[in-house]
Amino acid sequence: MVTMITHALRRRRSSLAVPRRISIETMDRESLLIEAIHRDEVIERALSIHWQPNDETCRRVGWWLVRNTGTLFHIGRRLLELSTPGGALLPPPQFRMCRETEPTGEEQRAAPMLQPWSLILFQTGSRPAVWKLGGTAYHPEHDRVWIWTRLLYLNREKKMAMTTDGWVNLGKRMSA
Repeated sequence: MVTMITHALRRRRSSLAVPRRISIETMDRESLLIEAIHRDEVIERALSIHWQPNDETCRRVGWWLVRNTGTLFHIGRRLLELSTPGGALLPPPQFRMCRETEPTGEEQRAAPMLQPWSLILFQTGSRPAVWKLGGTAYHPEHDRVWIWTRLLYLNREKKMAMTTDGWVNLGKRMSA
């Protein structure tokens, strides 16, 4: 009986041209913004913006949505990718998960070089999103090794990142 109902619902949905699931990667900005409004009841009241599919709107809605999990996170991340030149994401300038924002001279000299490096906004299950930094770590006193670590702070001026494993120098970034 349950299988009959399932088949009937599938036939009905396909006959009404209702998609079984959405493909966020293929949606344009306008469709993603509409989907965000439909899925998040408070977004229109929380963000006082002109709902135009431009970079600023996509960034504000994207940062709002990536605080969630599941589909809302993925919609937000896709909006951020579409509003960033080349699609390579960086945390917002105010992002800081640690107290240290400046490496000392000793930390600058001792930090390994990460090259090429990649930065992703990662979310799984019911946990909130985290920034992960990965790449090949080079240091004269150690073997070359590939690492993935959690980003705590990005010092853009010094081209360094504070991670759960300490400070790293950032070389060339992988293309997005």
